[in-house]
Amino acid sequence: MAGEWPTVRKCRGLGMKLVRFGPPGRERPGIWVEEEDGSAAILDVTAVAFDIHEYDSHFFTHWGLERLRGIRDEHPAARIPADGVRLGPPVPPPTNLVCVGLNYASHAAELGLSLPKEPLLFAKAPTAVIGPSDPILLPRAARVDFEVELAIVLSRPCHRVAAEDARNYIAGYTILNDLTDRWKQQGVSQWYLAKSHPGFCPLGPWLVTADELDFPPRVRLSSWLNGETFQHSDTSDMIFPPAEIVSYASFHLRLNAGDIISTGTPAGIGSRRSPAVFLNPGDHLRLEIEGLGVQENRVVADSSVPG
Repeated sequence: MAGEWPTVRKCRGLGMKLVRFGPPGRERPGIWVEEEDGSAAILDVTAVAFDIHEYDSHFFTHWGLERLRGIRDEHPAARIPADGVRLGPPVPPPTNLVCVGLNYASHAAELGLSLPKEPLLFAKAPTAVIGPSDPILLPRAARVDFEVELAIVLSRPCHRVAAEDARNYIAGYTILNDLTDRWKQQGVSQWYLAKSHPGFCPLGPWLVTADELDFPPRVRLSSWLNGETFQHSDTSDMIFPPAEIVSYASFHLRLNAGDIISTGTPAGIGSRRSPAVFLNPGDHLRLEIEGLGVQENRVVADSSVPG
């Protein structure tokens, strides 16, 4: 977007930033802590709450968030320096990973499409989820585009929920990169495959609890490729707000605690540039949402998998 950003409501500073840290497949739950000296640390949750092993459905439905609020400031000895620690996705792969298409007016305009009359839902495979700094494996012959999105993580089973009650089903928010192979999506009409290659869903760095933001959250979203700005907008451009999206999805799907709903992307995607821009090995990708942190990923060739 050209010009200055619109005024947005700032983060409230009341909630928590949940992380999962450690080697892929062996991540531990933690709380991101910003120290008074400006450094960051991670509170090792399992070290002080031995029965909390994962931020999964059981955690959310058994007062897990409430328990973390009670321990986050009481165990400084359980904190480890965050520098150099790998962060995994802030929640494990969900049972449902639902995305919304054409949910920003600017994005519909750049595609030359009319505004949808109801949310357009599609799915990504949960196995596509990786951490916020993990390498993105690029299949051969793929034409991969990237999209910065505000993602919702549900705190409760969710079915036939009214829009006015939807905020009570939201545990928090994170950043999701909806990577897409445009050749598969547009050339052979394989949406699910185009969006579900392993690693096509960087998630994180944090799950920021819902009480950290106003509702509906109004935050800035940006993406950069090799230092060049591609997307630069804020959530006021959404066509359907989070409450309406959660309600609509819940009337068509039976959703579980820990499931993810990604709310769409603003204008600026690479495939709409002239000439079109797609990811290449060696590229550096950066995504940021105000208050939700930063993703930074390197793109590497995945020569073992055909495009």
